Amino acid sequence: MSTIEITAGSVHLGSTVCVTDASAGSERTYTIVESYDAEPRNGKLSVASPIGGALLGHHVGDQIDVHTPKGIRRLVISTIS
Repeated sequence: MSTIEITAGSVHLGSTVCVTDASAGSERTYTIVESYDAEPRNGKLSVASPIGGALLGHHVGDQIDVHTPKGIRRLVISTIS
């Protein structure tokens, strides 16, 4: 198991993250939540989900390749709040 380093300005539990899906050319906003609060259809992603977990610890401008059940998605972080 790897350790995620949380620094100022990085994605963490409770962050709202706007990402551009470079693979699909679309933009989405997600809030990172605990598993029991997850509502993927409403943009609330679990920290245990492929995308939610992959975003943790990253910063604005980071490009992340995420392995999902539908294949690899390349996400670029636009904003974090």
